[in-house]
Amino acid sequence: MQTLIKTSKLIDGSGDAARLGWSVVVEDGRVVEIGPTAQFEGIEAEVLDLTDGVVVPGFLDVHTHFCYINEAGFQQSALQPNKVAMLNAGLGNAAEWLHQGVTTTRLVGTPFDLDIELRHVIEGRALSAPRMVCAGRMMTMVGGRRTPWDFMKEEVNGVDEARRFARTHFQRGADLVKLYCTTLLEANVADYLTRVLAMPDDAPDPGRWSSLTVGEIAAVCEEAHKIGRTVAAHVAPTFGIKIALRGGVDTIEHGTELDDECISLFLETGATLVPTLSVAYFQIAHGDHLDMPAVFTEFSRKRWDRQVEMLRRAFEAGVQIATGTDAIIDGMQFYDEVELLVTAVGLDPMSALVAATRNGAKAMGIAGEKVGTIEKGKYADLVLLAADPLEDIHNIRKISAVVKSGRIVARPPETDGMGQKGHHG
Repeated sequence: MQTLIKTSKLIDGSGDAARLGWSVVVEDGRVVEIGPTAQFEGIEAEVLDLTDGVVVPGFLDVHTHFCYINEAGFQQSALQPNKVAMLNAGLGNAAEWLHQGVTTTRLVGTPFDLDIELRHVIEGRALSAPRMVCAGRMMTMVGGRRTPWDFMKEEVNGVDEARRFARTHFQRGADLVKLYCTTLLEANVADYLTRVLAMPDDAPDPGRWSSLTVGEIAAVCEEAHKIGRTVAAHVAPTFGIKIALRGGVDTIEHGTELDDECISLFLETGATLVPTLSVAYFQIAHGDHLDMPAVFTEFSRKRWDRQVEMLRRAFEAGVQIATGTDAIIDGMQFYDEVELLVTAVGLDPMSALVAATRNGAKAMGIAGEKVGTIEKGKYADLVLLAADPLEDIHNIRKISAVVKSGRIVARPPETDGMGQKGHHG
């Protein structure tokens, strides 16, 4: 049985102008036809009326960690692992993100590959949740696990070990490889940030950094790309961004220390930038009330203006940007990431919506081929907004219904605060 989804205003995620009075025909969860409602008169189909508002594609959060239970502490879910608690957190966070209109997520680093197990639980019990693209544990260099009980990372040394990691990781059920490309060779990040803040802006970085090599990264990318998978790279410092891009990664996660050469490498390689602005923003906005060292907030505040300016320059140069929250602090929400692209970086609302839909899907390779836009052959994942996000990007918070595979799976206004709380809320 087909479903006819009627809309009054539809934004398809491609960046094209909104369509007025269009409908979407869905069969087996996927779009089979789309066009002016008049052309579907007389069609035998169940009708889903979404004309009371604006319809957009389901959002994508391509950098998140549902199984974190760390509150505001630094990676405590990795350092003090409790598998049952992490799976429980994952179930709650998946439901919350769905109610925020996120219908596809990419989980980029979880101790013990628990994100893959979480997906099995959700699918086995037919629970309402976003589609989950899972990276499992990360790959890092020797020294990347700054403590012996960091179970979120696996160390390799050399090209052969990196290639073996990629092959066995895909065999374990991962959809992509997440590389922890650079790391401080010390466990106490707060001490490093304190040293940075005490030095002039143009002083050499005072950290003791270690990095995967271009060869190690390239070996992983070769293994991933030949089977249509992708590679994401956690990296902040400038030198690490360049190493990761030269190795052939598909996405740079964070990339906070961009420079002009980095931007040129993005354009040369076609990689996508996932800036995860939400973390620094949340620390700056709520730092006085977070259970974490104050130096994290101080560091974020000092670097914010340059980070935003370089992101603006990257966008204007043509670098593809996608939305990812890295929602590791209690109370963070997906909405902030999209809104900041407009209010802080200066994107127009349509470009921010494209970053939150099409761009994230393109960055995921074959894992994103059926999501991200409303078009024939893709999953009918939609969000009904009560007000137009092109007029005010904050209207993405006014969700009336979330549709996945052509069926309503969440109605935030009818729930007890779901869609408003954020991770762990």
